[in-house]
Amino acid sequence: MAKVLVVEDEEQLRLNISEQLELDNHEVGSAMNGAEALALLSSFTPDLILCDIMMPEMDGIEFIRAIKRSVLYRSIPLIFLTAKVSQQDMLQGLEEGAIDYLQKPFLHKELLLKVNNIINQQKDLLIHQLQKTVASEEADFQFIRQFTEQLERNFANSSFTIDQMAEAMNMSLSTLQRNLKRYFQRGFGEIIREYRLLKAAEYLIQTDQSLQWIASRCGFSSLSYFSSSFKEANQISPLRFRQNNQSNGLPT
Repeated sequence: MAKVLVVEDEEQLRLNISEQLELDNHEVGSAMNGAEALALLSSFTPDLILCDIMMPEMDGIEFIRAIKRSVLYRSIPLIFLTAKVSQQDMLQGLEEGAIDYLQKPFLHKELLLKVNNIINQQKDLLIHQLQKTVASEEADFQFIRQFTEQLERNFANSSFTIDQMAEAMNMSLSTLQRNLKRYFQRGFGEIIREYRLLKAAEYLIQTDQSLQWIASRCGFSSLSYFSSSFKEANQISPLRFRQNNQSNGLPT
């Protein structure tokens, strides 16, 4: 079932179209001109609009121009209903954003086929978009998980390079660099340095190992480099960091 808005100034035709759509299990809203239809959109947002062209107050062309200016309604597909239409008028309607025409008089079967084809196409498109989103999110999760696993395995290796990371993840260097910028907004060197410093903070709090042992265990080539890097990142020396956390009663 879908929501269809019928905009038609001829009352009997409007009622007939609405009845046929309701018998086909669609929810129907109706208006007698474009101005009335615009006012209705805030309370009845349709999946499809069927709209006459020649109407009082606001005709179909004015109406479609109005909805195409709206962020909320511009994506709603619209089919024009018309008794007489020249090729020039038809092209104008298509240029304004209509997706099709139904020429009066039309068969009810033709109406229902066009309505249902468009609605089913919209549903298929939505499903396709959702599937792409899920697949993209799954790929995002897999990359981050795999990258984090490799960091955990290799952070202690002071000579571990981005080329080795790319090889471990079975991807090209350019692809890895592009993904790091996308997901972390930083380069490999900065990311692995931050990871090593986080691991060092854990060791400082949770163990009584020496600073030299922690520096080596976390992939820093020297104690002095570790100490300066830690202080730069945390505005406190590793020794003071340990003392402060011990004084706060955290495990050592």
